[in-house]
Amino acid sequence: MAGILIVDDDPTIRAMFSRALGALGEVEQVGSGAEALRLLGAKKYGIVLLDLHMPVIDGNVILHTLTTKPGPNRDTPVYVITADISEQARHRALQHHAVFLLTKPVPIATLTALVDSVLKKAAARAAPPGAEPAKVAPGPSAGRPAPPMQSAGGVASAPRAGAPPQQPARPVVPAKKPGR
Repeated sequence: MAGILIVDDDPTIRAMFSRALGALGEVEQVGSGAEALRLLGAKKYGIVLLDLHMPVIDGNVILHTLTTKPGPNRDTPVYVITADISEQARHRALQHHAVFLLTKPVPIATLTALVDSVLKKAAARAAPPGAEPAKVAPGPSAGRPAPPMQSAGGVASAPRAGAPPQQPARPVVPAKKPGR
């Protein structure tokens, strides 16, 4: 199964994401853009989780490189995870190679469900024609409905290959008070 690459200059974020996603497959994490470019040029990943704002080589440079240079991850889904909520950052990331833009803080359950979905689709696509798809161990989100795409985690999406199917947001219905 293809692995998960976490690229973030914050070691706490990397450790938290790594622990949460470890049950879904092999997780590698790097703290700089230079390390990320080295790994992305050498090994195929199932998904990349990328911070935009890092020192020296930032996430936008990595996105641009993935889009313009040949390599094993040219078509790998990239989920940008950033605290930058500006429209400019969103458009720039989605214009290149990003499949999703998630705003920090990201609920771990949402992140896990999204990554689980992407990895399962990648495993199904990798199966030879006519063969049964590879069995993928159920992730932590197994048996639960997928989270809505508009959530408190600030999830914004673009209809790109590798993105999980979007579901309409469910309306919040207030609980009835007794005696009314």
